[in-house]
Amino acid sequence: MKIQKILAIASIALLASCAGQPSQQDYIDAFVEYEGANIGDKENITIAHLQDITVADSIAFLTNSMAQEYQDLLEEKKLAWEKKLEDCEKDERANILRHEDYMKKYEAAKRQYGNNIKYKNKIDGYLKAAQKLPSTHEEYLKFDRSRSYSFTRDAENLQADYEQTLALTLEGYAAQAPSITAFNERNPEEVVASAYTVNYTSNNNESLSEVYIFGQKPIVVLDKADNTATNILNYNAQ
Repeated sequence: MKIQKILAIASIALLASCAGQPSQQDYIDAFVEYEGANIGDKENITIAHLQDITVADSIAFLTNSMAQEYQDLLEEKKLAWEKKLEDCEKDERANILRHEDYMKKYEAAKRQYGNNIKYKNKIDGYLKAAQKLPSTHEEYLKFDRSRSYSFTRDAENLQADYEQTLALTLEGYAAQAPSITAFNERNPEEVVASAYTVNYTSNNNESLSEVYIFGQKPIVVLDKADNTATNILNYNAQ
């Protein structure tokens, strides 16, 4: 069953209106309109009510259908955070190595030139360059946070974003989706669709018994239930 198609039509059906209690013939007429030329004997169609689908059922199904989307989002945010941590570590190593390189040059220059005033600025320059760079993790954190762009701050923001989404849970994430917020003012027990088993003869004279989902307002076929795919009738059993 095509989830998006069913839910889109179901949402429209929620906003529509119809008078009176629908009869079996209303459902048969809707089925005939939906299948049209695929039906052989239109006078020999029978239907049997299978189950009603409520607002609560729809919300539960929608939430379930968003599980992979939510997990993908979590994974995306976690990977972004972990990638930024790697960038952080690379930048820390690079700056500590630069510090060590300047210190090596400073020590080498001191050994080579000693107290020769001619080379004092050069020797001091190496030391000052080294002192501007971190030599430990703690120094790196202070150094990095002092810059206009900070790998550390960026990583912390990405971590907070991931943890906020994780704490939201699937239910909280799904509750924000427009397809679910459309049900916010509805009674959870309100029936928005019904499943019927339809028995009919196809145009090639084959006897068929298939399940169809009917919207209630107005009575229309939303789709045929495909037992080989996840749908609102079988998703709990998948």
